[in-house]
Amino acid sequence: MVNIVNLQNYKKETRHLDRDYSSKLCRIRDNIEEELYQKSLKENDQLAVSLAAGRYAAMNLGQLIGYEDAITFFQECLNTANKYKN
Repeated sequence: MVNIVNLQNYKKETRHLDRDYSSKLCRIRDNIEEELYQKSLKENDQLAVSLAAGRYAAMNLGQLIGYEDAITFFQECLNTANKYKN
């Protein structure tokens, strides 16, 4: 992921907006991606794991940062994945 959503731009109150938050986001992202990858291997169903993770993310991001910004985030993720799929 190239961009990190700037949480300071959102109206809802956010926590932990210190200098280390960017590295925290990267650490959590990397850990969750590895856990999801391992789960998809264990279940032998990458689609089901991806759908479950996507649903969880979509439902929460819509509430946390708003519908439009959530859509933008997902579009950026898809663009990044498409760029590096080869």
